[in-house]
Amino acid sequence: MQVKATNQYGNWATYKLNNYASALISVTGLNPPTADISTSPIATKDGSVFTNARAQNRNIVLTFATTGINPESLRTSIYYIFKVKEPISLEIKTGSRTANIDGYVESISADPFAKKQRIQVSVICPDPYFLSAEQNHVLIYPQSNIVTLSDTTHGAIFEINCSAAITGGFTIGNTLTGEQFTVDGDYESGDKITLDTRLGLKALTLTRNGETTNILQNMNADEHDWLQLVPLDNNYITLSAATLSGLVRWQTHYEGV
Repeated sequence: MQVKATNQYGNWATYKLNNYASALISVTGLNPPTADISTSPIATKDGSVFTNARAQNRNIVLTFATTGINPESLRTSIYYIFKVKEPISLEIKTGSRTANIDGYVESISADPFAKKQRIQVSVICPDPYFLSAEQNHVLIYPQSNIVTLSDTTHGAIFEINCSAAITGGFTIGNTLTGEQFTVDGDYESGDKITLDTRLGLKALTLTRNGETTNILQNMNADEHDWLQLVPLDNNYITLSAATLSGLVRWQTHYEGV
């Protein structure tokens, strides 16, 4: 296993597990995240009923062992990369996966006076899912089948291009999930409408003559499911007009590495 850490200033370092030079001896927090399950009791039956669930933040802890005759150099080099309360990006490579995740350095703990020093770096990741380094894409015209390698359901970027004028808007849907997103309004030939359904990044924009504007007000009030891609299954993405074509872009989401 290999871990590459990059801070917000572009400084980075690569650590290999159980490698003498890097002295990384343990990484925890790489399993699928823990879920908070909410339930409500019912007076007429035993137990309760499910109401909702959410994945908790991910906590990755890297443990280093100091080596060589100058343990202080390793400790200070870790301080140089990992800075408390500041952003950090981790790239984790295993035999079969290369996964990326962003987080914030929660703490760095060490005992500089110990004979055998151990340094622990704790990173909190608000988005608990790892992302693939590469971005996948599939063309839509007017229907396309998308099969992801993700472990979990997730959003994507849907770019819709108009080859002719459209009056009254259009709908993009996923027949597997039954979700549909309708965009109201009139559009010209050459327009590009971008629907971003990723968690925390949701947006609806129009690019016309090289200028991009927010058109969230054109979201249909009654039909606006923020389309999600289901892991491994066939996601049939459809467009409601033959004069539309598009592109779906997404990153593979991993629950663990």
